[in-house]
Amino acid sequence: MARIKKTTKAAEQVTAFDAAFFERYYGNTKTRVADHNDAERLAALIAGVVGYIGLNVRRILDAGCGIGLLREPLLRLFPQATYDGLEVSAYLCARYGWIQGSVSDYSCGLPYDLVICHDVLQYLPDRAAAKALANLATFSRGALYLSVLTARDWRQAADQARTDRQVALRRAEWYQRRLQRRFLHVGMGVHVVKPLKPILWELETPWR
Repeated sequence: MARIKKTTKAAEQVTAFDAAFFERYYGNTKTRVADHNDAERLAALIAGVVGYIGLNVRRILDAGCGIGLLREPLLRLFPQATYDGLEVSAYLCARYGWIQGSVSDYSCGLPYDLVICHDVLQYLPDRAAAKALANLATFSRGALYLSVLTARDWRQAADQARTDRQVALRRAEWYQRRLQRRFLHVGMGVHVVKPLKPILWELETPWR
């Protein structure tokens, strides 16, 4: 499937994930796209779905963790779990002590019960994003929460005054086709690795 032509150039640009970037999108109250309240709601959503399908979470990987907004609420909701933050930004790794690396080439020895990749893959060109999706499957032994800005999101849902536009805007089907090889989507962005098959009623599963 063809990429969205108007964003091809943006997809090839390298974003500087420096102090200025994170101040704009997470620090400044006038321009930020997410805050602690957003993180609390997202963590509760993930924990609710994962708990409902009965997964035991002891190890969490936040792939592309940014400033770590999800760390505290996730550890509060999963008190027996450990949290690893993976981040490509040298600035954030030095400041917060995250594991430095990209989701497209990072390798872990022991897979995680819960992997989170929130608003990361749009910063990668097609080949690296496809590799990252395959890599996420190797990280996961339980559930994956994946959120990524798509071309339709940009047109219909995103606050374009605040959202970073230097990204690759792909169709949802581009991601879905690759995710379906290794994951079963159970709803609200939560996927479980195959061959796990949680018991869900028909109308609890995603449908069109």
